[in-house]
Amino acid sequence: MIPHKLITIPPVVTPANFEDVMQQAIALELATIPTYLSTYYSINRAQDQDALYATLQAQLATRPGVTSADVDALAQELKLDVLVYANKTAALVMSVVIEEMLHLALACNVKQAIVGPPDLLSINEALVFPTMLDGHEPEFPINAARLSLAQLSTFLQIESPRPFTNSADAAEKAPDVKYKTIGQLYLDIQQCIADNYPGPYPARPQLVSAPKAAARHRPYYSQNSINTVYYDREHAPKFASSSDSGDLIGVVDAPSALAAINEIMHQGEGNIKDNQSELRFGPNGMPIPLPVKNGEVQFKPGDYDDTPDAELSHFAKFLEAYSLGVHYQQKFEDIGGLDDFFSYFVYDQAADPKLVDYLASGNTALACCAQLGNAIFTYILLMIEACYSADEDTQFRVFLYGVHKSMIWLLSGIGNGIRNYTYARGNRTYAGSLTFEYFNFSRANPVSPKQQIMALVEQLALADPTNWGWLTLPENSAYWPSLPDVRLDHRVVAHVPAVPA
Repeated sequence: MIPHKLITIPPVVTPANFEDVMQQAIALELATIPTYLSTYYSINRAQDQDALYATLQAQLATRPGVTSADVDALAQELKLDVLVYANKTAALVMSVVIEEMLHLALACNVKQAIVGPPDLLSINEALVFPTMLDGHEPEFPINAARLSLAQLSTFLQIESPRPFTNSADAAEKAPDVKYKTIGQLYLDIQQCIADNYPGPYPARPQLVSAPKAAARHRPYYSQNSINTVYYDREHAPKFASSSDSGDLIGVVDAPSALAAINEIMHQGEGNIKDNQSELRFGPNGMPIPLPVKNGEVQFKPGDYDDTPDAELSHFAKFLEAYSLGVHYQQKFEDIGGLDDFFSYFVYDQAADPKLVDYLASGNTALACCAQLGNAIFTYILLMIEACYSADEDTQFRVFLYGVHKSMIWLLSGIGNGIRNYTYARGNRTYAGSLTFEYFNFSRANPVSPKQQIMALVEQLALADPTNWGWLTLPENSAYWPSLPDVRLDHRVVAHVPAVPA
């Protein structure tokens, strides 16, 4: 199967195709979000520690010549390996997701300022996994898949700040704007801006926070959340991102446009520095991991994107997860008698699941979960689009209460809950997972997208009242009507109910 391609545009960035190139850049940022979220939701961060310990203890007890005390001590050590790695990796992945949302908004700001509003829904409609990063050399597929070393290898290829080669490179394909890293694409965009778009640009709505010194400072963007915190081996809480790792930038002229793109590159794909780890592949076609000593990955000084060593770049975050994954997988193999390391905390989700498979399974609740997840994700993109035609107060209401609430509470609730269902595909049984397929909201009046989401909520609660009846309980159901009511023409209906205390 040839992976789907999002868009095809001419091979050089010029004023004539600048709008298409910015749409390509936005498509690249958007395509990574479902990819990373699929992996995030595959990780069990709420392990039953006693059950995990009992499983490890039973497996270790079958080894000859070991005492019960040795078994207990090793089971405790391995349990900690699993718990810390699972939570840290999940936090690292979600920290990148949050910054990719920032990158998406920054790229949208640049497009809005110079050529006009972003079109996210058309990208969402075309985004079918597996897909390609349009124009990347070498080409490689990206999937909506569970956590594995292979998936982390894909993440490293997406975020690599330096060009790389691999013996499995695909042949030349469609004539997109070519680049060997996403950072190189952004450098070409910057050059076109510097040469052709000095500004000032027309005044158009953008996603911009008020200055921090302003009396009405209202941040739209937060680097961390409960999903980006993890606990180390001493049970000390750690955040995966620093508190000052980036923010929204208003684009009004060439310097501000270049600054917005610099921020995207600085956090990940274009952060080329001296003494920096690089993506290199071994004879097995997999990336070569960094060394691990005493449970810590040995980074180079250039792997950090802030000074002094405050935060790793996107590439280095994924290289940490990959290197630790290789380390622990080998440790578990060497001990013997144990399962694959990742099987202790990763749900067995199929790569690139489709709603049609869930419908064919006859599991109504599973299909309802997927449909609701698709509707929420599509609605998030509609809300972001609406922000580019709205005043500041409406933007704040839509973006903070709509996008953030949807991403962190609603979508996560569905993404975590769908894993409890199973279905058969081929000769295997898989755990359910979000499909991130485009949800085609009906344009029939007077049913708005929000009303259609409410109907899906009710369908899910009826399909499985035991697990989803809470959605329609009085103390919870008020959260759904409190979502901003955004129409397909980007109108935002006024008088949104207040968020319940």
